[in-house]
This record gives sequence, C-alpha cells and structure tokens, in this order.
Amino acid sequence: MSPLVGRPALEGGHLTGRAMLLLLALVLASAPVSQLLAGSSWLLLTLVAAVPVIVGGVVLRTVVPRQMLVPLAQAGLLVVLVLVVETVLGLAPWQDGPFAVLRAQAEIVTRGVNELASGVPPVALGAPGTVILVTLIGLMTLLLDLMFLDLGWHTPTALLVMSSVLIPALQQPAGGQWWQIAAPVLAGAMIFATRTVHADPRYLRGDRRPQAGPPTHHGRTLAAVTLCVALVAALTPLLGSALPQLAPARLALNIDMLERWQDPDAPALGPVMIDDDVSVRRSLLQQEDTEVLRYTTTAENPSYLRLRSLNTFDGETFRGDVEGDALAMGLAAFSDARDDGVAVRGSADDFIDTDVEIISFAGDRLPVPDNVRSIQGADRTLNRAMTLQPSHGEVAVSYVRSGLLGQRYSIESAPSFSTAEQLRAVDPAVFEQPFEAGYTSQEEVPEAAAALADELATNGDTDNAYDTAITFQDYFRTSFAYSLTVNSPPGEDPLESFLEDRVGYCEQFAAAFALMMTSQGYPSRVVIGFTPGEQDGEEWSVNSTNAHAWPEVWFGPEHGWVRFEPTPAAAANGVRPPERDESAGQGEAAAPAAETPSEQDEPTADTPSEQGTSAEETTEDAAAAQASDEGGIGPSEATVRTVKWSVVIVMALGGLLAAAAAVAVIGIRRRRLRAREERWAALMGSGAGVEGGGTGAAVGGAAAALAAERRHRGAGELAWSELTRELSVRRTAIRWLWITGAWGLTPTALGLDAALPPHRALEDLLTQIEAADRDVAPEHRAAAARIADAFTAARYAAPLPSDTVGTAAPARSTAAPGNPAEPGSGAGARTAAEAGPAGDAHHPLRRDADLLIELLRHVR
Repeated sequence: MSPLVGRPALEGGHLTGRAMLLLLALVLASAPVSQLLAGSSWLLLTLVAAVPVIVGGVVLRTVVPRQMLVPLAQAGLLVVLVLVVETVLGLAPWQDGPFAVLRAQAEIVTRGVNELASGVPPVALGAPGTVILVTLIGLMTLLLDLMFLDLGWHTPTALLVMSSVLIPALQQPAGGQWWQIAAPVLAGAMIFATRTVHADPRYLRGDRRPQAGPPTHHGRTLAAVTLCVALVAALTPLLGSALPQLAPARLALNIDMLERWQDPDAPALGPVMIDDDVSVRRSLLQQEDTEVLRYTTTAENPSYLRLRSLNTFDGETFRGDVEGDALAMGLAAFSDARDDGVAVRGSADDFIDTDVEIISFAGDRLPVPDNVRSIQGADRTLNRAMTLQPSHGEVAVSYVRSGLLGQRYSIESAPSFSTAEQLRAVDPAVFEQPFEAGYTSQEEVPEAAAALADELATNGDTDNAYDTAITFQDYFRTSFAYSLTVNSPPGEDPLESFLEDRVGYCEQFAAAFALMMTSQGYPSRVVIGFTPGEQDGEEWSVNSTNAHAWPEVWFGPEHGWVRFEPTPAAAANGVRPPERDESAGQGEAAAPAAETPSEQDEPTADTPSEQGTSAEETTEDAAAAQASDEGGIGPSEATVRTVKWSVVIVMALGGLLAAAAAVAVIGIRRRRLRAREERWAALMGSGAGVEGGGTGAAVGGAAAALAAERRHRGAGELAWSELTRELSVRRTAIRWLWITGAWGLTPTALGLDAALPPHRALEDLLTQIEAADRDVAPEHRAAAARIADAFTAARYAAPLPSDTVGTAAPARSTAAPGNPAEPGSGAGARTAAEAGPAGDAHHPLRRDADLLIELLRHVR
C-alpha cells in the first residue's frame, strides 16, 4: 500500500488470498475464548465481527483510489455493523429517532461492561455483552487487517494472533482442551508462512531477509522443523511438572481491572465488601476463604450478624429505600436497634454480650447481632462515626481515618422471647403498618411469585402468617437445590427461571420468599449479613464464605421483624432455620448447630450442582438481592459508570486522533503537491515575455534560446533537489519506523554522494538500487543522464548573460546571424523538446525526476 515502507499494494488473487487467510487465522485464534463463553457463541461472534471488516476491506481496496482512506472506511463499516447488531438484538430505539439511538449507546455500554465484568465462565451473553464483544473483536480485526494486508507486518500480526492463548489464562488457570491451544499456534504459523511462500515476486523483490521467499533447501528445512516439533512434544511431559504453576485466581481478572478505577479511598479487593445495591445483574463471584472478623459472645448459639436491611422491591432489585433512622410508623418494635441499654422485654440481665474484632472487612455498616440494645467502640473515632438505624436494626459507620481493620466494639443485644404460638396469635391488623410506611406492597409482587404463593397457601396449613412462612420455608428447603453457578437463559424471566428450575443461591431464596410472603399480605424484607461462623475455642470466626442473605417477616411492634431461613442446608456456610418452642413463655429454643448438607439436599443428577452448573449469567432476577455466599462482590454503580465513560472517552479520542492524523496527512500531501506544481509552473513561465521582444528575428531567436537554456538549467537543479528531498524523506521514515519492524531487517541505505560529480553520483545511486535486487531499466539510466547533464550545466557551466536585448546572443547557439537554428541542434532543439507532447506542459526533466522517484519508493 505505502511507498513509505517500500511495498507495492496487494492486488487481485494475492489480496483476496491473504484476506481469507487472515480471516481463517482469526477464527482459529478465537478458540481459547470458548473457555469463557457458553456454547458456540465464540465462533458466531468472531464471524459476525470479522467477516464484514475483512471482506469489506478487500472490496474497498479495489474501488477506493486512495488506499490510505481504506482503514477509515472500514472503521465506518464497523460502526454500521454495530448498529445493525443493536437493531437485531432490540437495543436500538429507532422508532424514537436517530438521536435516541445515540443516547442509548451510553446505557448499552453500561450494561455491557456490567455484564462482562460480573460474568463467571462460561458466560451466556445477553444483548449488551454481545454488542461490546462484537465491537472489540471488530476493532482487533481492523488492526490486524491494517498490519497484515497493508503494512505487511508479519511478525507483530502473528504474535498478536498467538497471544489469544493468554485471554482465558487468569480466568481458567487449569487451561483448556488441546485444540484451544493448538488453534492459535497454527494461526500464527500460517501468518509467519505467508512471508516465505508468498508467490508475488514484486512483493519479495528487495527483501534481503533470510526468511523471505521459498526455502532454498526444502529437505533441510523440513527436517529442522520436524526435529523442533519432536523435541517440544517429547520434553513437554517431562518438564511440564517442573515449571512454575499458576495459582488459582482470587478474583476474576475483569473485576480486578474494575477495582483499579474505583475511588482511591475505597478499600482494596482484600477486605470483603458488601453493597446494599445488590442486583443479581451481577453474578455471584467467589473469593478465597478470608477471615472477616472474630468475636466472643455469651450466647450459646449466636444469631446471624446483620449488615443491611432491604425493604423495597423495584421490579428488579431489593433496596433499602425506606428510611431506617426513624422508628417505623412512629412505633418502637422489639427488633429495633437501640443504644440506651434498656430492655424492651425482660430485664437487662438477659442481655447477650458480644465483643467483635474486625480482621478484614470494609463497608459502611458494622456487623451486629439481632436486637441491639447498646454498642460501644474501643476507639473514640469509631464511636463518633457510628449511627444507629433503629427500624433497620443496622449500625451505620461513616469515615474512620484509621479504617475498620483492627477495630473493636462491644454490643449488648436482647434474646428473642417470641414463641411459635405467640406469632400465630398476632393481630392481622399489624401487618398493614409496614405497607403504609412504604414497604413493597402486594400489588408490586411479580405474578410468578404470587401464583406460587397462592398455590402453596391453598394446599398447605396457612391460616396465619407464621404457618405460611413455615410452609414456604419448608418448600424451598426440601424442593430446591443450592448452587452458586446457576444460569438463567437469555430472554427468560429470571424469577420464573429460578422457580421453574428449582436451583439457586441464598439471595434468590431470600428474595423469592419475601415476595411470596408479601403477596399473601405479610410484610417482608431481605437482610444481608453473615451466618454466625465457626467456633474456635472461646471465640467465633466469621469468614467470607459465611456471607449470606435471609428474609424477615413483620409480626408487629411486640415481636418486630422475625427471621426465617429458606436456603437449603447444601449452602454449607452455617445456615440454620430458627426453632421456636410451641409453648408460651419459653421463647426461642436453643438453635441447632449449623446444618451440613444432607444427601437429599444435594442437587439431583438432573439438577445443576454447585460445581457442575454453568456460570451465572448477568440476569435480571426480579426477586434477588446479592450478598455472595462466597464473599463475592459486584462492580458498584460508580465503578461501572467510570468504566463506561473511560471506554467512551478512549474510543472517542482514538477516533478523533485517527481522523486528525488522516486530515493532517492529506493536508501535508496536498500542500507538498501544490508547492511542487508552483515551483515547476514558475520555472516554465520564466522568460515568457522575452521571446516576443527584440528588434528582429535574430534577436528574438537568440532570446528564446537563452530563455530555454535558463529553464533547462533551472529544471536540472529542481529535479536534483527533488531527488535529494525524496532520499531525505526515506531516511526519516527508516529512522522513525525502525522499532516497529516495518522494515524487517536492515533496509537498503540509499544516498547521493556529494563528493562525486553529478553523473557519477547518479550512477552510484542506481548501482545501490540494483544491489537491493531492484531492476534498473535503460529508461532509468537515460533519465538520470539527462538530469545529470542539466544539473552539471547549472552547477559548473559559464553563467548565462543577463536577459536583455544587447546581450541576447545565445551562449550555447552556433547558428550564424540571420540563419535560424537547425532543428535538432542546440537551444532550438531543447526549446522544441521542452514543449513535450501536444498538450503536455510538463518539463521533460520533471518526468525524468518522477521516474527515478518512483524507482526509489519501491526499494526496501
């Protein structure tokens, strides 16, 4: 494409063949991505993104006269492709006009980044994620197309293609199938081979690299390749075990990348972070089993530790929208968090004392047990930062200069005195109070949850709120399986998928239970926190695997919010259902030890298991609030917004830079062409008024001959300067493109030796060109001789007389006065020759300079 790098443009079958080879290489290089994407979507996305860019490039190179505009046209074609994909997937609101489509791009990028950031392989892509991947693959295809077909950078292209092996490395440290490794290696070998077996002699001429052209010794080459392959195959099993092994990734690479864009004051990924905006659009991620906190308690069986209470459902996500810093409905409930040390029921002697030490935790809520009655931090700054949220039962904490790690605090909490019989006897009128305060109402419950709740209520013993909750709790614990890696198919309602497939994780169980109870007229909410953990001597240890979500049901101010546990024991993270004595006055019975998965709780053979199910897709479970049972986190809204705008800004700046570079190159080229035209036009126009001056034919002929000689010498100097300028541009290009590999090995050094006379200097230049395996035709030598003659005359001949009538005798004419110059001799012949063919106003030496410059541009 570019004479700058000394290569002719590919044409015809050579262009088509290389383009199809690049397409095949891209398909092979995409094989490792099959470890990250579900099904055959990796192949489909590669073809959708790569075929239009590559095939469109072949067509554009055929019809566009300026090859430098082809990459820009391909970029425009990629934009059209992305819009078509968005239209097919229903993401582009064309019915609202083109400006609405442009505005929708921000939301598409946000959702796509969110989807890809939270996916756990293998991911079943939704529409936004598909658009993002098509765009990325298309941009990579455009880059490889430019490098391989236009610039001929075989080595960088092959290395980039083979580097696709590393794409899933940190997501799947164990590696994939053999073909997922072999395919990119084969693709890179194909790219490398094209430099050796390419059949176009024009493309190889001047390339002095040893790998250019067909091998000279086929047998030796084949034997060497066979030996290398055999050595690698034989030594790999022996040395593989001795090589360093990849450690399991603590977090998905994409989340690690997103965290680097977070607020610098935000904690690192090490501490566990749990957000109240816990939509199940973000899949459940898994961290290493990190110790979060340790505590001692006087309770024989400690309660769950609360972080967040989520009390409203917006059709997609449970959120804590109802204020918790005031008492619900102005009434004090037993479950409200208090800091006065006063017992609501019983006496202060019944309080449970809990001392907590933070080991690795970050957030704006402190983990606390149920029914807080007082809290005191060991650090005064922690005390000033703590604020109780009474109706939520939470303890909010603002900025602490020293951070939460290592902080200690003590809590007094009240045990629950409510019995099953007391809860059954609650006045139904109390259930209206949270609805009036803004909690999720019955009308806001999705139809799928309401229908299932009605069916269970009809078939079960559900005369009151407590028995209804027990019925729903038993249904989930006995009929559903637990898995961290469930998969909701794209396009299906996530809640319906969960209830139909009967497999999910704690957030889904808690949210579905809360919605079903709400549909029956019993206010419910979802709580995020931790199970009690494991006892370690006199202390209890809470790990990231104890993170959990559970539902609570409102039973009036006397009892407050009461916990239930629909998550099956297969969660194996300390979940346990509360057990309450049936008789009055006994309160909550001693809770059993944390359940362990029983055989009937495990997923059946036809149900996805925790290890066997595919990775959680970024679904919109209408009934879930995310608190990872494995300490997982999802990117916050601020993080996704930062990433979204970073991507948009980078792409916009890249487009602006590419457009500015194209405009600058076009402008520079036009300015140079215009300046050249002006120089030659000024030369050809010099002396135009002399030929008609004088007092006779002899004087007029002498003046014309003098003007022709002056133009001839000026043309020689101008042609010589253009040759030296072209050689200077070549040297600059070599210097700037040296590190990119555009020239391969050392390019041919060309130059005019200033110490030699013009004829010998040009002959030496042509010899240098011949040494670079570039053919020098007789017409090139003739052109060089003519330029050398003119430049020698301009440099070394006697100066011409001034352009006046008294000195108008031609210095180089031998014709006698009164006799015109004979055709074909002296200045008269030169005057006729400079006129050129009919209608051609260019000087002959300009055509000679163009011929030599074209020869220089095709030398490597």
